[in-house]
Amino acid sequence: MTSTNVNFLEQSVSKFQSLDTDDRLTVLALLYTEICDEIPSLCLNNVPNEKTANLVAQIQNLPQAEQLFALRQLLNQDEVGETGIPTQEYASINADEKLAFWYQLAQNLGTSIIGVPDDYIPSEKATEVIDLLHTPNIEDLVNFFKQVL
Repeated sequence: MTSTNVNFLEQSVSKFQSLDTDDRLTVLALLYTEICDEIPSLCLNNVPNEKTANLVAQIQNLPQAEQLFALRQLLNQDEVGETGIPTQEYASINADEKLAFWYQLAQNLGTSIIGVPDDYIPSEKATEVIDLLHTPNIEDLVNFFKQVL
């Protein structure tokens, strides 16, 4: 039986939540890109489902500048947006579905979803969170994602 390192999780979540929205999106994009091969076997057994696929499709249909705005809205879950993306629908899905949603987005970064620019340098705070989350324990990382999404 594996156990989650509670201190690691609390510290990671706290540091992540103190980042601004764009830094949080960067951390998610970079982490998902690194570990995307390991996520499906762990937690995507019954997802993606129609809700998450629909949300991903809605974001893919937006121009790239609006995609970024829509992702900011979803991550903050408190803004009423002009993009037409149903933030309340995102807010109503469970943690596993949110994990699947962001996983699906990560699969399309740089193609149908706006990617992190090649010349982008994450802030010092974002880099600190990324470094903290370079853990060999994928379950800790999945638990982190479930708490922050």
